[in-house]
Amino acid sequence: MAQQAWSITGHYGNTYKLGLFHGEKTHHVVVHCNNNIVAIDFGVKESKKYTIFLDQQLCEVSIDHTGGENFTYDCRINYDVETPLNLQRKKQREEEDKSERIRLFVAVAILVIIVAFLIG
Repeated sequence: MAQQAWSITGHYGNTYKLGLFHGEKTHHVVVHCNNNIVAIDFGVKESKKYTIFLDQQLCEVSIDHTGGENFTYDCRINYDVETPLNLQRKKQREEEDKSERIRLFVAVAILVIIVAFLIG
């Protein structure tokens, strides 16, 4: 039986222990989080993805069929999907970028004034 385990620290600092069991003969899948079963799937012989929300973050546990009887397993936080937390992060980045552009504009304006003063 293929087994994988990951320890994920959520956005608010909580630690989650994710695990996946994938039967070698039956290909049945069990995904669990902090010892609670969150998904059961039967006869998984192809690539598949399971999603779980951890601290408002979308976590994806994936099974990738690499050919024959070979599989690889992965667990990642999806920062691209439009969740409320990801939208908040995007808005915050946009505000930071805007502030940076304003600071750059002010710095260039001051530099132009100094150069004009020195030339004149």
